[in-house]
Amino acid sequence: MARLQPLARSGRATIDLDHHANGHEALTPIMLLTMLIVCGVAYFIFSQVQITSTEQTILSLLQVTTQLPPAMTVSQVQQFMAGQLDRYTTIADSIGWSVQIALLLLSFPVDSALLMVHRKYAQEASTSLAIGAARIAKWQTFCIRVLVGGDVLTDCYYVFQQHVTVAWNGLLPFVTGLNAGIVLVGVIYPVAVCFITVFAGKYTLIFLDALLEQFRSRRAQSAE
Repeated sequence: MARLQPLARSGRATIDLDHHANGHEALTPIMLLTMLIVCGVAYFIFSQVQITSTEQTILSLLQVTTQLPPAMTVSQVQQFMAGQLDRYTTIADSIGWSVQIALLLLSFPVDSALLMVHRKYAQEASTSLAIGAARIAKWQTFCIRVLVGGDVLTDCYYVFQQHVTVAWNGLLPFVTGLNAGIVLVGVIYPVAVCFITVFAGKYTLIFLDALLEQFRSRRAQSAE
């Protein structure tokens, strides 16, 4: 395993690259349970917020006046399966859920997991397999960047809507209603939503796995 160079101060041991990889093992079960609940609830709430804000922005761009509260995301899936969604809501719903899935794939990179499995069972990869995997990874990265970048823009538009007006004077835009507070909220809102939907979901499963591992270890010790 690769190691960092020893620190200059005497008496300091060499630090592995994975020194902090298993820091969650130092948490007690009650700490893990608390963080599991907090991250799980945050991920659920902000997932609904992300989907709803994206859908609402798409509907506004399509000049549809439908208002979507976050609680409608579950009922939308039921309506979609029953064929009850209209054309515009289907478009907005598809984009909103696509962005959510892209964020989920960004949280759990499947290509990294497949690479680990491949290296474990087939260390000598063929040239064609490596080229194909690299090509698929590039397309996946491109699509995720487009979806997430578009989601950031729609979230900014969601904040600017009804506050900022853009009028065109020939080829030059004339912006009114824009101030530092609106810009600040327009920047913080998409960052906050993306941060929670990416990292809270990831750490929810990390905390759950660590908590179950502690229970399994204690059960094994008591059985001995």
